Amino acid sequence: MNQDAGTRTGEEGRSRRKWVFIVLGVMACSCLGVVVVNTVRNFVRFGQRSKAAECKTNLRYWYVLQKRHYQDTKTYEPVFAKVGFVLERGNRYAYFAGRGPMEIRDHERSEVPDGAVSIGVDTFRFTYLRPIDVEALHPSLRARLGVSGTCPDCNITLACAGNTDEDATLDVWIISTGPLDLQDVDGEAAEPGFLVQLVDDTKD
Repeated sequence: MNQDAGTRTGEEGRSRRKWVFIVLGVMACSCLGVVVVNTVRNFVRFGQRSKAAECKTNLRYWYVLQKRHYQDTKTYEPVFAKVGFVLERGNRYAYFAGRGPMEIRDHERSEVPDGAVSIGVDTFRFTYLRPIDVEALHPSLRARLGVSGTCPDCNITLACAGNTDEDATLDVWIISTGPLDLQDVDGEAAEPGFLVQLVDDTKD
């Protein structure tokens, strides 16, 4: 009788330990799954942010060209060619300095229309990207693009927009020589001469 009771007690102990190991295994797998998901998500976000470096670099370059142009002429110029803003092919972002002629990059060699104030995404190289025109931007941003005021008391604003993860949201950045009554993604006021992210496409 005592031997049977001892056997049952031993079996019950082994059964409890078995369930403890199973529960711990399930918890470990769940935790590992969360870590993997977060790692993949962060890796994707890193890739999206690295693509945004193209946009930020080009906006800074454009800003420097505009300031030089203003020093020489006391005016700002939305036509890219007139300030020497040349954008190499392979751009994932579209660039806008106003509403007007756009260079559309859907062929190996694109025609640059006279007076072009915008450059489209290179959809010839990146066939999975959709074209983006000025109408895709929020109306409040479209109204601020290009030259505002009467020169020499004037300013100019440029924007770039890209779809970094192929969803419905555009990643949107701007830079302006003057103050803008706009806020960035963190609610901070847009300051002259600083890159401002209006829409973050890397957020969930």
